Amino acid sequence: MKSKQPLAKGRVEQNHVGYELGMYAKKVLGVSNRQLQKVVRTKGLLVNGRVSHSKTKLRLGDKVEAFLPRAEQIKIKPASPGQLVILHEDPWLLGVEKPVGVPSYAVEGNNGLANQVAGYFLSQGLQLTPRPLHRLDTPTSGVVVFAKDAQTQTKLSELWQQGKVKRFYWALCQGQLTEPIELTMPLNNRKACTKVRPLHNHGDFTELEVELVTGRTHQIRRHLALIDHPLLGDARYGTKLLENKENTRLALHASRVCFPHPQKVGELTCISSPIPYRDFPSINH
Repeated sequence: MKSKQPLAKGRVEQNHVGYELGMYAKKVLGVSNRQLQKVVRTKGLLVNGRVSHSKTKLRLGDKVEAFLPRAEQIKIKPASPGQLVILHEDPWLLGVEKPVGVPSYAVEGNNGLANQVAGYFLSQGLQLTPRPLHRLDTPTSGVVVFAKDAQTQTKLSELWQQGKVKRFYWALCQGQLTEPIELTMPLNNRKACTKVRPLHNHGDFTELEVELVTGRTHQIRRHLALIDHPLLGDARYGTKLLENKENTRLALHASRVCFPHPQKVGELTCISSPIPYRDFPSINH
């Protein structure tokens, strides 16, 4: 297996006894249909260290591994990691800071954050496909978390669906908010929930901590605009506030993501990014 890179692995537990190997790889390890086809074709599906048929019935304690040739691992075009800021890294996860103006994932070309992460993995001798847990709008900065393998991505996705992933943002909104508020107006006929806590009043605008409970498109921006407190610098849902031309970027920053570690039972992981006060000289800190 020297010419191959591990894609996912697991140990069969009681509730998965009797699963077919291929089904286990998809349902438990998070291997996609396309990946599974490549794994089977390249003889990279193993049970207890031996290449096995996808229809093999699994027993309690079986060790299942899926491998792909190194050339098959990367699905996006790598880019130079450049000034990539690493906020957290362990064998399963990578947390990085997304700058303003950089898309989380480039549909075309290689100018996205995920492309830089792919380049970073290559620079470390790892041929892995970056698997973003979430994304940020291009004008938003802050924490983005990537899984390094399909199994970790699947477990994190399950935690997300269970509401165990907590996302916090720093923001500046127009006007003065003085009390915490929970915004639950539906967006595009879908349930949405945003929790807002004022931190400091700065005359014409208020500094906020925002918890994003659900994850609808532009949710924070839209919810605050609906109560007539649009974000500073939000030309789409509000106006570019303040005559000071230095205050032009969108005042929204993903400051913290917290979740139970998907591979370390009982361990809470919090990944934080410094609040970009430097981008807003009018704020005195």
